[in-house]
Amino acid sequence: MLFKVLTTCALYCVLLVPTYAEPVAIINGEIITQQDYNDYVFARAQQSSTQTDSPKRETIIQEIIQRQLIKQDAIKNGVDKEPEFLQKLEAIRNSMLMALGMQKYLDKHPLDDATLRSEYDKKIAHIKVPEEYKVRHILLKTEDEAKAIIAEIGKGKAFGDLAKEKSLDIGSAKNNGDLGWITTQKVVPSFGVALDKLEKGSYTLSPIKSQFGWHIIQVDDIRIALPPFESVKAKIKSALQYRLMQEYVISLRNQAQIEIFKP
Repeated sequence: MLFKVLTTCALYCVLLVPTYAEPVAIINGEIITQQDYNDYVFARAQQSSTQTDSPKRETIIQEIIQRQLIKQDAIKNGVDKEPEFLQKLEAIRNSMLMALGMQKYLDKHPLDDATLRSEYDKKIAHIKVPEEYKVRHILLKTEDEAKAIIAEIGKGKAFGDLAKEKSLDIGSAKNNGDLGWITTQKVVPSFGVALDKLEKGSYTLSPIKSQFGWHIIQVDDIRIALPPFESVKAKIKSALQYRLMQEYVISLRNQAQIEIFKP
C-alpha cells in the first residue's frame, strides 16, 4: 500500500513539473531544459535575422550539445578562473547593468501618444515645410513647338489632351501629362523655379528649358508636404528617449561625488 502511495505521489510530482522545466538532454550530468532550448532558439534567431528556414529540433539539440561540451571542457581546464575570462565577464556584466538600468529608467518614464503628438506639433511649427504641387507637363523638342502648344491652350484646347497627343514624355503623356505630387527639390532647377511662380490652376505662359527639352507646366493643386504623425512617431519617440537618458545621466552626475586625477 505504501509503495502505491509513493508511486502515485512521484507521478503527481512529475505531472506538476512545468513544460519549460522538462529535460531536453543531459550532458555529463548537466540537464538542458526545454526553457534552455527555447532561450537558445530565440538567441539564435536574433543573431541570424536573415535566415528564412527554421532548423529542425534535432539540429538545434546537436548545436546545444556541442556548445555545452566545449563549455564543460573549458571549465575543466580552468578557463573560467583565468584573468582574461574574468575581465571580459566583468565587462559584459557592466554593459548589461548599464543597459538594463537605462531601460528600467525609461520604463519608469513612459512616453504616451499625447506627449509624442505635442512634440510633433512643436517640430512642425518651427520648420519650413516645403509645398507639394500636383503637376502636369508637356515636353517638346523645340521652343517654337512649345510656344505653339501654349497658344493652343490659350484658345481653349485641354492641357491633358495636348499632353497625350504631343508630349515626348511617354510615361506622363498617357496620363494626360500628370506627374503626380512633387516638390521643387525633386525636379531640375529650372522646372522648380517655374513651379514656385505658378498658382493653383495656372500654367507657364513661356516654355521652360531643361536638359530634357522644353516644358509647359500646369499646377492643378498645391498642398503643404507635412509628414503624417504616424510616419515619424517612432523617430520622435527615439529622440525623446535619448533626451530622457541624457537628463538621467546629468542627474546622476549632479548627485555623485566625482574626482578626476590628472596624469
